[in-house]
Amino acid sequence: MLVKKMELTVAEDILMALNEKPAEFLKNMRTFAAIKFFELGKLSLGKAAELAEMSKLDFIELLSKQGISVYNYPPEELEDDLSSIRKARKS
Repeated sequence: MLVKKMELTVAEDILMALNEKPAEFLKNMRTFAAIKFFELGKLSLGKAAELAEMSKLDFIELLSKQGISVYNYPPEELEDDLSSIRKARKS
């Protein structure tokens, strides 16, 4: 797997305001980014867990604690599927 190293510059007063050490801040940034990218549908569950440096199970648990469903099922698709099921039952 190829890895891309990136640099992040953060003002020290931000770290102080958050009361976080640089390593802790970076880990939190990775986790927050993973959650948001998953929520937006930009990363799969597995890739988001990888970005957060967590197992899938731990990432699912984290999403659950945040009130985020692991099932990314758009309401329109759900309604279409339910409509198809209703039609099939009538036949």
